[in-house]
Amino acid sequence: MPANSAEWEEALRVSSAHLATLQLRWALLEQGLFCQLPPDVVDYLEAVYVLNLDRNQQCEDQLAQLIPLLNRIGVQPVLLKGGAAIVGGLYPSSGERMISDLDLLIPARSLPEILAKLAEAGYQPHLSVGRELPDPVGFDTHHHYPPLISRDWSSSVELHVQPVLLPMLKFLPSEEVFRDAIPLAWRGGDCLLPSPTHFIIHNLVHAFLVNVQSHLQRLSIRQLFEFVLASKTYGERIDWNAVITRFDDLGRRSALQEYLALANICFDFAPPAGIELDDRDRRRARRYLTRLESDHRPRELAIKILYQLKRLGSLRQHPGKLRMLLTADFYTRMFDSLKV
Repeated sequence: MPANSAEWEEALRVSSAHLATLQLRWALLEQGLFCQLPPDVVDYLEAVYVLNLDRNQQCEDQLAQLIPLLNRIGVQPVLLKGGAAIVGGLYPSSGERMISDLDLLIPARSLPEILAKLAEAGYQPHLSVGRELPDPVGFDTHHHYPPLISRDWSSSVELHVQPVLLPMLKFLPSEEVFRDAIPLAWRGGDCLLPSPTHFIIHNLVHAFLVNVQSHLQRLSIRQLFEFVLASKTYGERIDWNAVITRFDDLGRRSALQEYLALANICFDFAPPAGIELDDRDRRRARRYLTRLESDHRPRELAIKILYQLKRLGSLRQHPGKLRMLLTADFYTRMFDSLKV
């Protein structure tokens, strides 16, 4: 426990930077330590929780409107990420999990009809300056359509035709997600939740393979916490043999080992049967934690520049995307990403 106001200020700053303030509050409550906190810390944590609970209840209301709309045209969406966690009851209440937007996996063939239906309800695609709206018919150039926004709601909606980036598709294709999804009747509509196994794989791919290893972002403690929480909550419903086999077949077993080592180091998570962690796994995992524990701005800038160079190099392998270089949005995003 922090011993003084300066230490508490630093603890709250770090937890906020990692979007983990709500998890900190939950942990303190679970361990019976909340009553020992300074009053101003209690006030801060409660204020963050209440504000987030209010926003997430609005997100739930928004989903409660969206899902029946899609049902009317024969579509049952799969809720992804935060929506799946909240509606699926992974957390004690929706206030414990921050949500940035609403991610729905839908059948690609239904995208044009879905867009038309949601347009009737006030949703319109949001495009950055200089970007063209893609044709929804046969849409397969990205794993999700441009975000939809409505004046009536604060959260944007992303319609996914695939749950993960296209280069990662072999880890989790949409056909498998729909095949194994769990039906849920919820607030007057019918939706689907990812199977526990697919929820775990999605977290691994999105939070670690894509964000950390591919996009060179800092490790998300919030996502790692959710991985551990889901692993413990779903227990034997997770087919760990399927997870291990998938990562083995795609040559990414070391990434799986590193993520599990991170979960072990940060949250004392015991790896599932069939996986043994050694000192080498933990040493590799600690490299990612080094970036979390230091505020080395020149190094962070160098890493961000490296990612942008990597991104530019990938455009050469996909000539059809070179037209992005002619849009102001490309350079706006690039320079925004270099901020540290």
